[in-house]
This record gives sequence, C-alpha cells and structure tokens, in this order.
Amino acid sequence: MDHQKCQTCDKPLAGRIDKRFCDSQCRANFHNRHKRKTERVIAAVNRQIRKNRSILFKLCPDGKATVRKERLVDLGFSFQYFSSVYQEGSLTYYFSYEYGFAPILQQSRTEKVPVQKVLIIQYQEHMKGKFDPWKMT
Repeated sequence: MDHQKCQTCDKPLAGRIDKRFCDSQCRANFHNRHKRKTERVIAAVNRQIRKNRSILFKLCPDGKATVRKERLVDLGFSFQYFSSVYQEGSLTYYFSYEYGFAPILQQSRTEKVPVQKVLIIQYQEHMKGKFDPWKMT
C-alpha cells in the first residue's frame, strides 16, 4: 500500500505518516464507493420516503387535503415506499413519517368512471400505536 498518495485521486500526501486521503472530499468519495450494496439500497429507499414526505407536506398545508393520484405521480411520488401504516375503518393510510395518504375513488361529476384520488392527512396523536397487522381486513 502506497502511503505517499491519496487512495482516491493519487495526489501526493503531506502530513501524518498514516494519512490515506488528501482531503475530506476524497475520503467521502472513497467510502461512498465502497459501501455495501445493502446500505445503498437502504439509502435509496430512505431518499424516496423523504421525497414522498416532502410532496405530501407541500400538497397538505392545512393537515388534510384530497388530490388526484396523477398529481402525486407527476411530482415523483412513489406509492410503494412508506414508513408506517394506520387503519381507520375502511381506510388504510400509508405514512411517510408524519404525513399519510389513503387511496380513494371518487365518482366524477362528468364521467361515469371513478377518479383515483388520494386523501392526505397529517399524523395525529390519537393514531399512535393503533396499527395491528393481524386485524387488517
């Protein structure tokens, strides 16, 4: 192992004898490239859940809103990633941290086909600890 050159960019090193990188950017790049594949998958899922949360927050400024499914999709929302589930009656809410959505169908005033919409809510204290996957219908 050559201790005289940066392990990322091969620039000459100055300073401590055990120094491996020329700066913090090279150190971060090296470690990011050598992360395990499972860690990269986890990071990607967390990024999508944060993005979902951001979209729900933007569309739900007052704690409750209803929007068309297409609007969420257009903003890059992914329905397959969420952090928790809450069921109330016949509705199942899928949460991205403190913002959740429930898929609903609403009859269109002009068309005979139901419109796919999403009911967005903000987490409320009464929802805490209520989810039991064995009681889902």
